[in-house]
Amino acid sequence: MLVFFYLCGPNGLFLAGDPAQSVVEGTEFRFEEVRSVGHFVGSVMQKPKTVNINFRSHSGILNCAGGVLDLMFTHFPSSAKQLKKDKGLFQGSRPGVLLGANIDQLNILLSDKLKGAVVLTHDDSASHWRRRLNDYKRVYGIREAKGLEFKTVIILDFFQEIPPSLQKPWRELVLNRAGQDFEYKHPLVGNLLKLLYTGVTRCIEKLFFVETSSSTAGKATIRWLTQKGPGGEGSFATQNNIDDIEAMSMTADEFVGEGINNAELSQSVEDLDEVLLLLERASWCFEQADSTDLAAKARMQHSCVLFRRELETSRDQNVVQNHAVIEMRAAKMMESLSREGLFFEVLNCFDAVRPYLSAYASEQLERGFISDIVLAESEDR
Repeated sequence: MLVFFYLCGPNGLFLAGDPAQSVVEGTEFRFEEVRSVGHFVGSVMQKPKTVNINFRSHSGILNCAGGVLDLMFTHFPSSAKQLKKDKGLFQGSRPGVLLGANIDQLNILLSDKLKGAVVLTHDDSASHWRRRLNDYKRVYGIREAKGLEFKTVIILDFFQEIPPSLQKPWRELVLNRAGQDFEYKHPLVGNLLKLLYTGVTRCIEKLFFVETSSSTAGKATIRWLTQKGPGGEGSFATQNNIDDIEAMSMTADEFVGEGINNAELSQSVEDLDEVLLLLERASWCFEQADSTDLAAKARMQHSCVLFRRELETSRDQNVVQNHAVIEMRAAKMMESLSREGLFFEVLNCFDAVRPYLSAYASEQLERGFISDIVLAESEDR
């Protein structure tokens, strides 16, 4: 550091860094120490400026990284200077957790669905995993990857490869059972937290935690990552279904986003067969994300579209329908749609059944469902 100051001259050196990422063994980084070196050579040092807007990673990645920092600053207060958490410019999906994924599945993902993804491991395991993954070139040790950034990142067997002597202490840490002298008893856990934080923050868009086998630290961490906060806030990550390669390649939040896109697109399409296909895709995406409420909405809308297509086909083929049965089915369908908040489809259903309704039934359905929807739309305007 002295050499840099002498070479650059007074006030000619600009330094940037994150003390929580000082992961090189045998080194520590503190702003105060840098300033003291500058004063030693006679430079006038400005106070450090803190940048908390992250221009690289989105909020889904940064929230997870912030959770790691909370553990570090709570239980290892002397390990690094506590700074404010980074905020992203954009919203984004939370990391995905793949527990029990096998090598064959990883090789398929890396050759197809997640082609180009970077695999981060403990540094002393990088060459081992490179061989296991068919000589995959984009396997890095976390320390080796420090300072780099990648669109898609897989953090592989980080928790399973925590040394046996630290498996239980790590579990106690993430499950909030660490004692007051935890930093003194288990200082190496603090280094692992810095390493994990560094690995998470290499990611720009899509992050996966992959554990090929169960471990004490792994089970506890996955529980910590996927459980909601005490105030009901969302979890840091979501767990993926490992029985389907397609489901492994996207996080739960991405599946929800894709499902919503398909459901919204179905409202702008006139061909009912195409609408049904879009809603089937939406239902599948919501099921992969384990979003039961959204899946139920998509299935309910799908049922109504089937009903509308049945009426359309009967009309085209001049099939005689029992109007009383249609009225009963329409009333039940519109009630279920209203309960799910699918008011757009309520209007579609009413338009489809209107030619089959008696004057009385039409009046009752319009009074019970349609007038409220029209009134609400006018108030929104």
